[in-house]
Amino acid sequence: MSASCSAARRPASIATRASPTGCRTWPACRAGSSAMPASLQRRPLLAAALALSAAAPGIAMPAEVPPRPLDPGRFLVFACSSAHFQQRAATLAATRDVRPEVKQFAQGMADFRRPQLEQLRALAQQRGVRIGSEEEFEHKVVLENLEPLDYLALTRRYTEVQIQALEQEIRGYEEAAKGPDEGLKTLAAGTLPQLHPRLDAARRLQEAVKP
Repeated sequence: MSASCSAARRPASIATRASPTGCRTWPACRAGSSAMPASLQRRPLLAAALALSAAAPGIAMPAEVPPRPLDPGRFLVFACSSAHFQQRAATLAATRDVRPEVKQFAQGMADFRRPQLEQLRALAQQRGVRIGSEEEFEHKVVLENLEPLDYLALTRRYTEVQIQALEQEIRGYEEAAKGPDEGLKTLAAGTLPQLHPRLDAARRLQEAVKP
């Protein structure tokens, strides 16, 4: 699908890619939040790709922030970016020379993401949330690291990235399901039952392709 999703706000420069600010994980999409909690800094989506969360020696990690209400607009921006990222990663894996079971999983994931993206974009439009033309910066970097890989390297890296992305996505929808926004609660109720079995399947694939 040609349409894609991204936050309207872009990073100032590539030099800022290690910054802990911005809507990088679901808790950072809470209203008024600008820092990613230290507990999640250790498990970001990009840990295996770029170690973006690694702090330089002598630099303290951001303190754990108190829970805040989930910001619906930021949630939708990140949900759309995550879904589009996973669709593109799945399409890449499905069209490359990877293990047959991984190719089948990736094709199913790509098919699942198309209607999900349509639903997310429609909901964002109803709420006046502006969606850009690309994924969030972090998702885009992961894709750039996947593209040069093939066969066994891509097989293993794709399953690893997919597990991380699904875990992060599930945490976000679980928070939305507990929030006060009825529209997001309905969205979460319909999405979570489709994410959990895919995460289980990705974990089984990872076990099957381990060295």
